[in-house]
Amino acid sequence: MTKARQRLVNYAATTKYLITCRCVRRAFLCGKDEYTNQDFEHRREWVEDILLKLPTIFAIDIASYAIMNNHYHLVISVNVDKAEAWSKTDVIKRWHQLYKGNMISQAFLNGANLSPQETLLLDQNVEVWRERLINIGWFMKNINEPISRLSNIEDDCTGKFWEGRYKSKAILDNEGLLAAMVYVDLNPVRAQMANTPEESEYTSIKKRSKSYKKSNQSELVQDQPSDLLPLSKHCKTHIPISTMAYLELVDWTGKQMAEGKKGKISSEIPDILIRLDLSESLFLNASKNINHSFANLIGKASSLDQHFSKFGLKRTCGWVKSLSVLGF
Repeated sequence: MTKARQRLVNYAATTKYLITCRCVRRAFLCGKDEYTNQDFEHRREWVEDILLKLPTIFAIDIASYAIMNNHYHLVISVNVDKAEAWSKTDVIKRWHQLYKGNMISQAFLNGANLSPQETLLLDQNVEVWRERLINIGWFMKNINEPISRLSNIEDDCTGKFWEGRYKSKAILDNEGLLAAMVYVDLNPVRAQMANTPEESEYTSIKKRSKSYKKSNQSELVQDQPSDLLPLSKHCKTHIPISTMAYLELVDWTGKQMAEGKKGKISSEIPDILIRLDLSESLFLNASKNINHSFANLIGKASSLDQHFSKFGLKRTCGWVKSLSVLGF
């Protein structure tokens, strides 16, 4: 049974989500269509450009992404505190990068003196816009609508381009976050679109690999892509793993064959998960089969139990397919 979006997206429970969006029927987002011999590879750049620009406007950060032939995956983190700290001017300037706003907001930025009624109305608008700038639905709308319009123009057609708005799974803990990120970053390898993660075009893992390699060659302290949520074991606002450890984790997981997938990485397995204090077999199962292991929530069993208890929910198959998949 389809569940209301407000039950799937709840910032009081978690601010991290795995997002998937797929083209309608067998439409091609990018890549070469074997049936028509048309090449849509350039659309990957369209999607990536929009994906990496929106976090500079929204209070939503991207942890990982992979742009496939007819769908794309995202792992995102909503920064509610950041949005609440924005001033009125900050919110208006950000909103005006997406939409025109209204005459009052434009007059405000131009330094006009507003009447008390206009100020009240503007304040109300600002709070609505602030909420939208942390809203996943508005974030996805500003990805999908431009791509849909550009693709329909290029295809010389009209109508629906995307299968639906988007599908989301809530990520409740760091173990679930890492499993979701690894799953996304390995998508091109599993689909045999690339031999290794660092060779997979238009993915977050390639950006992280390239940035890490560059920083080590130049002996820079900063080894993080500026447009992705940073990795760090020492900062609570970052993903709790070092860049080197995460790259090794993705590489190790990619060497294991995933059920129903043809692709994997062929190389020697590093002993990374001991340092992460995770069970190798259980973490591997979660990251390889995340769509089958989890329904709408991703995390270890204790985190799922806390979620159900906090919000007075009962466990059902519709919510969680495997409460112990991460073995905690």
